[in-house]
Amino acid sequence: MSKQITPEDVIQFTRLSVALSFCWPSADNSGRSRGSYKIAQICIVINAFLILVPSLYSIYLYLDDISFYLDALFKCITLTIYTTQLVVQTCICWKKRDSLQRIIGEMVKCVNEAQQFEREIFIAHIVKCNVLYSAYVVAVYTSLTFFMFGPLVLPIPTLVNVEYPFEVNYTPVNIIIYLHHSSVCLTVTAHLCIGVVGALLMWFAAARFECLVVEIEKITNIRMLIVCIKKELFLRRYAEEVVGCFRFIVLYVLGMTTFTIALCGILMIMDSPITTKMELVNSSAFCLILTFMYAWPADYLQDASVNVSQSVYDIDWYEQSSEVRKHMLNVLVHQKPVTLSVGCFMPELNLRFFCSFVSNALSFCTALRAMVQDESI
Repeated sequence: MSKQITPEDVIQFTRLSVALSFCWPSADNSGRSRGSYKIAQICIVINAFLILVPSLYSIYLYLDDISFYLDALFKCITLTIYTTQLVVQTCICWKKRDSLQRIIGEMVKCVNEAQQFEREIFIAHIVKCNVLYSAYVVAVYTSLTFFMFGPLVLPIPTLVNVEYPFEVNYTPVNIIIYLHHSSVCLTVTAHLCIGVVGALLMWFAAARFECLVVEIEKITNIRMLIVCIKKELFLRRYAEEVVGCFRFIVLYVLGMTTFTIALCGILMIMDSPITTKMELVNSSAFCLILTFMYAWPADYLQDASVNVSQSVYDIDWYEQSSEVRKHMLNVLVHQKPVTLSVGCFMPELNLRFFCSFVSNALSFCTALRAMVQDESI
């Protein structure tokens, strides 16, 4: 019989998957620990810029002869997108460090102190979604492994084909560049798994709302109702803080996904190597999966935050005292869902938005292909 995955296992797996990004704050809140994490994040950003600048320089050079450098051009553009994601997410996690430490600490504390019915709800959510998130992490790190060992077994000089304004055809220089590219690729891979952290926190917040529904169903007096109302207010603040930490990270992911799919659509109608097309298709698939990994728990959290208020109506309120019914009415009035949104850029991230997003992306590729075919006739 296989061992059941526990909430502690999920937290540990998620922490290890993003360890190299240094975006998972340490439980130690001492000045020394905070300083170490800040220094590590600064080094990560500097390391990223050391490859981002040559990548932008290469794009500038390749644009002079797109037909000849098409393969290298698209690879540099893809590298620039992922490296920029690393920088953006590191800066956001730097700014949101205290919030991340609070919400992650609250999650760990709640899991350690959870009652039996709460653990059952947590495990039910784990069973429902652990395959997708664990498979994503394994796929990302497996792809990295094959990519990093490419220059060691294949006639490839460097991991990333970028141009430098100096001579690099020397063994010591090649070794330094390979080690530098490897470190950046490791960090980029860890940052691609930040979505698992955001999803974990949103799933946890949604599960806490479900646990509260169970408690509300057991209400028999005004004291229990007041306790549940206080818990709901606390959970809503917690869920809003979780959403606030990842709002702009998700916005960048949407922009990255849109741009990558657009590149893929353009490349599919051009005479380019099949390997380049496959690489860009894989990148588009990873971006879509990453977007879905945010949209799924965000949609569930939105429904769970509303279900708490609606569950009050399902209890035997008509058998309660007038004071209890009055407080129940106050709970029913406040039914605004917790949503992941960024103004007009992302009105509301949920599964409906994701389906619309994918549909629009496919429509763009179809329209682009139709335009090219009309011009060729």
